[in-house]
Amino acid sequence: MIESRAVTLLDEPGRIGNAAGGPETLRFELDIAGEPMSFGVQIARKHIRLSDIVPLARALSERLCHATLQKLYAEGSEIPCCKGCSACCSYLVPLSVAEAFRLTEDLSALPAGQGTAMLSACLSAAEQILQKTSDNPAAGEPCRTNGEEEEERISKWYAGLDLPCPFLSEGACTCYESRPIACREHFVTSPAAQCIAGATPEPSVVPMPVSVLECLGQLSAELEQREVEAVILPLALPWALKNHDRSGRTWPARMIVERFIEILRETTNKHESTRKRDKVHV
Repeated sequence: MIESRAVTLLDEPGRIGNAAGGPETLRFELDIAGEPMSFGVQIARKHIRLSDIVPLARALSERLCHATLQKLYAEGSEIPCCKGCSACCSYLVPLSVAEAFRLTEDLSALPAGQGTAMLSACLSAAEQILQKTSDNPAAGEPCRTNGEEEEERISKWYAGLDLPCPFLSEGACTCYESRPIACREHFVTSPAAQCIAGATPEPSVVPMPVSVLECLGQLSAELEQREVEAVILPLALPWALKNHDRSGRTWPARMIVERFIEILRETTNKHESTRKRDKVHV
């Protein structure tokens, strides 16, 4: 996987300051389930692409998911999700525009044999999907995520294809370090058997305090001045290649990070207000 030093989430946000001419450090807090979490982001003084913000989004997602799961464990909940379980790996996995570009870059940076095999698997899955889009022509295009009914319809259509993730091999993810944020944010408290497509009852999905995927999608849309788009995982590589001209556009790194933080705050505040309101009504 390629590395980006343009934007980095710091492990200890309070210990690094701003040096003249060097990277800047932004510190911020998010209110997660009533508890503040502190973060620090180191930012290079340069222009960056959409894909350069993805490592930060992945790291934030990991940290937020960890905090959420630790709270559930403390309350006595069990999370069956673990290495070797691939029960949910035939779900429709949406990627933001930024992630589609980043995943393509990550796979291109792999050793030739490994990268070629993964690209081939992805293209094979994409071909199977596109052969069946006659029943749902919109499935081959980016999904405009402001329509929940359309998202649900496409998700059910995709589940009916019974296609395993193209990056799944012998029950393990072959692109784990680069896996989509949608995968990172998906956990359940119900048995793994309920995660199989069509199973009843449906799995009990862990509600995240904020969806970093949705925030990244909103950021991408604002920067490009487009509608929010989501690209189906197997179609991400051919889509990114088709839209290569969009991948090279750049913006000031600090401006991108500051807006991303604003979106995260707005989303967490909205979620916290809803949580408190629902708690009062119980």
